[in-house]
Amino acid sequence: MASVRIDSLDIVLGNVAILKNLSLEVAEGEFLVLLGPSGCGKSTLLHTLAGFNEASAGSVRIGERDVTWADPKDRGIGMVFQSYALYPTMNVERNMSFGLRVAGVARDEIERRVNRAAQMLHLTELLKRRPSQLSGGQRQRVAIGRALVRDAAVFLFDEPLSNLDAKLRAELRRELKQLHQDLGATMIYVTHDQVEAMTLASRIAVMQNGRIQQIDTPQRVYGTPANKFVAGFLGAPSMNFVDGRLEAANGGWRFVAPTLQADVSGYAFASAPQNGQAAALGVRPEDLRLTAPEGASGQAKVVLVEPMGARQIVWLDAQGVSLAIDTDAGIAPELASVTGFTLASQKVSLFDAATQVRL
Repeated sequence: MASVRIDSLDIVLGNVAILKNLSLEVAEGEFLVLLGPSGCGKSTLLHTLAGFNEASAGSVRIGERDVTWADPKDRGIGMVFQSYALYPTMNVERNMSFGLRVAGVARDEIERRVNRAAQMLHLTELLKRRPSQLSGGQRQRVAIGRALVRDAAVFLFDEPLSNLDAKLRAELRRELKQLHQDLGATMIYVTHDQVEAMTLASRIAVMQNGRIQQIDTPQRVYGTPANKFVAGFLGAPSMNFVDGRLEAANGGWRFVAPTLQADVSGYAFASAPQNGQAAALGVRPEDLRLTAPEGASGQAKVVLVEPMGARQIVWLDAQGVSLAIDTDAGIAPELASVTGFTLASQKVSLFDAATQVRL
């Protein structure tokens, strides 16, 4: 395994700047997930690491080597793509070993590596089958095994689970996490699926418009988002936002809006706010509670209830502001009824109205 370091990287494809002055460090043995919407540059960054795109500026290092201009085969990487890209006429064993055979690796070493990868990925019983005889999940395991046998310094994953159904995605996600724990290898994984990011990552790098907006542990990215984009991108349903202002009150601070009022005196401001400062309050659906209208943080009309097994999402209309509340399925508010709600003030996020940066 090896570390990865990217310094001041620019990628321009045609006349379009995809990545802009991007710097990133990935420690040895880390599982870093690049997360963001389509078109944010995450796959372009991964392909640049792999050597498929040329850097317009900046440098890429894998371990102690500068590989900015190295060919893909000389970078010491193993890559798994969204499509399986298996050879249909070769069985599993030969698909996994093809690159090693082309490279002239000794036969007994090939056998050792293939058997080791097959055991880790539960493919031992399938080594003689062809891709047409495998399920989608099994084919993706073969594609992962083909990368593992290279004994690469860094493994790159480009949305490898996106073509699978929900059940298979969950199973393979768990197996990938276990695989990382067993190997201790450096892995960089691209996805737009926040569940994959939250469950797999040691750290998440959230990207937008070719730039990293925040890079941190899943817990901190989710609980302490650096800006309004990060806050809104993570979570299903996403964070609720209410526009208002901050007011000094009794030596502390209150957030005041037509929709709700909240004491935010315990909030860890990055710098002292100004009285009357325009701000947006963000609160996760699980940090809101339904309550009686009297003495609540705010009042709203129930417009929709989404049952989700043991939980349900209750959607409220608070004077034109849509709020989602994640609550127990046993609570059954009537549609069109007026309810109160309270929020866990110690878990809110506050953002500057102009810059959208966390206050």
